[in-house]
Amino acid sequence: MMNNCNNTYIDNMKKLIVGLCLIPLLSTGQTTKDVLKELKKQDVKFPEIVLAQSLLETGWYQCSGCSMDVNNLFGLYNSREKKYFPYANWKESIGGYKRGIQYKYKSGDYYKFLDEIGYASDPKYTIKLKQLVKKIRNENSK
Repeated sequence: MMNNCNNTYIDNMKKLIVGLCLIPLLSTGQTTKDVLKELKKQDVKFPEIVLAQSLLETGWYQCSGCSMDVNNLFGLYNSREKKYFPYANWKESIGGYKRGIQYKYKSGDYYKFLDEIGYASDPKYTIKLKQLVKKIRNENSK
């Protein structure tokens, strides 16, 4: 009887620990559809490309010890303070992207623009973005 109680207690504790570990995922509150909708709502240029950027920068919103810890979907970095720009929520980081990145864009190929401003250090960044955008567009056309 005692062994059965211990097993029940251990099972319940495991469920509690798993539940507590999932709380941060639930509190971030964004899905790719939510982010795309918000990008369009905030009139971001090239929303599918910017969505792909958010996915690459955050590991599909699953990273920890990264910009997501401060609700920053884009890895926007304050080089003076040597830390990510913090936002109250992920939607505010979209405004930060518009103010920090898109205000520089005038016209032409957005991928080239991102390369020219040195948005990412990965030399294959725009290739990865293009592949991801193609996937996003295929998903949205279904």
